[in-house]
Amino acid sequence: MKIETLTNLIGGELLNAPFISEVTSFTFNVDEVERGSCFFVKNKNDIKKAVEKGAYAIVSKDYEDIIDKEIAWIRVDDYKKAIVNIFKYENLDTKLFFTDKLTSHIIYKMKTTKNVLLIESFEDLFIALNKDVILFTYKDEFKILFANIIEIEEKKIDIEQVSIFKSRFKNHEIKLPYVYKNEFSKAINFFEMNELKYILDFSLERFKPIFIDYKFKQVAFGESERVVISGLKNDEIFFRELNYIVDNTKYAKTIFINQTNKEDLYKKFFNFAVLVDIEFEVPKKEEIGSLF
Repeated sequence: MKIETLTNLIGGELLNAPFISEVTSFTFNVDEVERGSCFFVKNKNDIKKAVEKGAYAIVSKDYEDIIDKEIAWIRVDDYKKAIVNIFKYENLDTKLFFTDKLTSHIIYKMKTTKNVLLIESFEDLFIALNKDVILFTYKDEFKILFANIIEIEEKKIDIEQVSIFKSRFKNHEIKLPYVYKNEFSKAINFFEMNELKYILDFSLERFKPIFIDYKFKQVAFGESERVVISGLKNDEIFFRELNYIVDNTKYAKTIFINQTNKEDLYKKFFNFAVLVDIEFEVPKKEEIGSLF
């Protein structure tokens, strides 16, 4: 992209008359800077390194000391607007696959190639610039950037429940709670419509089982009758998860733990402890002694 075009596109102010005339890539990460890059400054201490690595343009929200007059120095007021304008200019025809947050997480865990990108921040758009990529997101704010938006739909798949934590898909046992079968079907649909390979050996961060012994130390999967279910949030799908847990733990002692009663995790007997909006922490040795 020509420097003049870049400056006008991002509503910037060119602070010098550079010798170079164009840039070839864009990044916020100084470690990704290469000869020809346009570097957006997040940390002023990175500027010198970016210049040394071959940056052709430095974009900052502040006036910076011009340490190399041959490259372009551009001041801009709004990084977000600048990124959006650059992306729309360079990637007008790019498709965006849109779905919910959980399906996006499943796709991210199953994907095998780097050209399948989850867009969660405006900085992520830089990774997609001028590349052959397949983009997906769960955030509504990115819809305005794309003319071609494809909603990922559910499809009928061959899946059945094995246990509370596992399912079977096409004769493969997978670490997927059956309660997420609909989101999983959308993920499969995404991969198949794009003719992409995927893995079935994956684990989700949500509804993650942590088997523990009586000292709250983690043991191998299935090697204890005590398990902590972590990664759950009190959000739009929690009620569905709650019903699933209740239906699958009828003959076990199940407790639900959040920020208000987290001490119960170490004081009450349980087979299943469901953590909601908190992380599992192994208690200190002296704390265990005081609990039993």
